[in-house]
Amino acid sequence: MGSDLFLIFYFFLLFWIASYGIHLYWLIFIYLKNRKRSDATIPLADIYDSELPLVTIQLPVYNERFVVERLIKAVSNFDYPPDRFEIQVLDDSTDDTTAIIGTVMKQVEEMGVTITHLHRDHRRGYKAGALADGLSIARGEFIAIFDSDNIPRVDFLQKLIGRFSDPTIGMVQARWSFINRDQSLLCRAQALFLDAHFLIEQAARSYGNLFMNFNGTAGIWRKRAIIEAGGWQSDTLTEDLDLSYRAQMAGWKMIFVEAVDVPTELPASIRSFKSQQYRWARGAVETGLKVLPNLYRKRFPYRVKLAATFHLTHKSVSLALLLLAVMLVPALYLRLESGLLKILLVDLPIFLAGTGSMSLFYGLAYRRQKKIRTTKNLLLLPAMTSLGVALSINNSLAIFSALFGSHQTPEFVRTPKTGTSGENKSHPSPVSSDYKIKFDRTMVIEIGLALYALVAIGYAGWLGLYFSMPFLATFAFGFMYYGLRSLGEHFA
Repeated sequence: MGSDLFLIFYFFLLFWIASYGIHLYWLIFIYLKNRKRSDATIPLADIYDSELPLVTIQLPVYNERFVVERLIKAVSNFDYPPDRFEIQVLDDSTDDTTAIIGTVMKQVEEMGVTITHLHRDHRRGYKAGALADGLSIARGEFIAIFDSDNIPRVDFLQKLIGRFSDPTIGMVQARWSFINRDQSLLCRAQALFLDAHFLIEQAARSYGNLFMNFNGTAGIWRKRAIIEAGGWQSDTLTEDLDLSYRAQMAGWKMIFVEAVDVPTELPASIRSFKSQQYRWARGAVETGLKVLPNLYRKRFPYRVKLAATFHLTHKSVSLALLLLAVMLVPALYLRLESGLLKILLVDLPIFLAGTGSMSLFYGLAYRRQKKIRTTKNLLLLPAMTSLGVALSINNSLAIFSALFGSHQTPEFVRTPKTGTSGENKSHPSPVSSDYKIKFDRTMVIEIGLALYALVAIGYAGWLGLYFSMPFLATFAFGFMYYGLRSLGEHFA
C-alpha cells in the first residue's frame, strides 16, 4: 500500500511538470504561427506632425558605483530632441555612487539635457517606492525605465515611442541582449534562458493577445496607464510583474518589440544569479496570490485566464523537481517492479511533454539567435536543462517564503553589477566586499543532493535501468555545478 501511494505521488509530480510543458507547447505554437510578423518601427514623422511627446527617463539605482556613469551617459546621448526628454536618477545609494552621480550630472547638464537627482535617505518601498516618488514629479507623458546594468542604444526612444500611436497601448517592452553572454557557462545558460523568454515566450504572449509582463527595465510606459492601474506598489518582490497584470486587467494593452534590443549585463556570480532568481520566484508567487483572484472575477476570455495562471504559477515546477530529486533512489526500485512496458507507456509520454517542450523552446531561441554553429553551442541545451533543474532548491525556498513568510514588505536584494565591457570573456570586473552577497547556505544542500544523484546513477546501472541514467545525470551535474561554484566564490 505504501509503495502504491509513493508511486501515485511520484507520477502526480511528473504530470504536474508535464502540464506546464504542454502549456509551453501552446506558446511555441502561437510563436510559430506568427513568427513572420514584422515588428518594424514606426516612423515618427507619420505620427507626430509637430512636437514629439515628452518622455521622462527613470534610472533607479542602489549602490552601483561600477555602472551608474555608463548608464547615465548612455541615456543622455539619445538622438531624441534634448528638450523633449528628462532624466531622473532615483538614487537610494549608501556608498560613493551618489558622488559619482553628482559628477556625471554636471557633464549631462552641459549637453542641454534636463537631469534630476532624487536621493532618498531610506529604501521605503525599494525600487517600487523610488519609481513612485519619481513618477509624482515626472513631467513626461511617457516613462522609460532602465536598470543600472543597461546600455540602451541612442535610437531607443526614436524606435519605440511611435508604438504609442495606438491609444490603447499602455507599455512597450524591448528585448534584452547581453554584453557578457560568453563569459562563462553560467552566463551562456542565462543568455539562452532569457533569449527564449523574450524571443519565444514574450513574442507569443504579445502576438496571442495574452497577458505579458514588463521586465522591469528596457521598456516605456504610458504614464496614464501606470496611474489608472493603481501605481507602483511594493507588496511583492516583482513590482514590474504586479503592475503589468493590474494594468492589463484595467484594459491597457502591452506589446513586445523584438527589433529593438537593449544591451544588458548578466550576473557573473552564481550567488548573484541565485539571489536574482529567488527574487523573481518569490515575486511571481506573491503576484499570483494578489492578482489571480481578481482576474478570475473579470470578464476576460478563458484562454487568457488559463495562460495567466500558468504564467504566475510556473515556479511551482521547481518544488516538484526538488521532491523528485529526493525520491530518485526509491523511485528507481519501485519503477523496476512496475515492468518495462508500463514505464514506456507512462514515463515516456510524460518525459516528452515536460523535457521535449523545454528542448524545443530553447532550441528555437538558439536558432532565432543563429547561435547553432559549434558542438559547444549544441551541448549548451542539455546543460541549460540541468542548471534549470538545479535551481529547484533556491526557488522552492522562495516559494515557501512567499506562502508562509512574513506579510510585511519583503526586502529587495539587488543583484550586484561589475561593469564588465563584455571584452573579457573569462573574468568579471572585481567587486568590492561590500557588494558581495551573504553566505549561501543552499550550497550545502546542493552538494548533498548531487552526491545523492550520483548514488542514484550507480544504482540505476546496477538495476539495468540505463535509460534513466541521463535523467539522473541532469540532477547530478546541475546540483554539483551550483554547489561547487558557490563554495568557490565563498572562499575567493
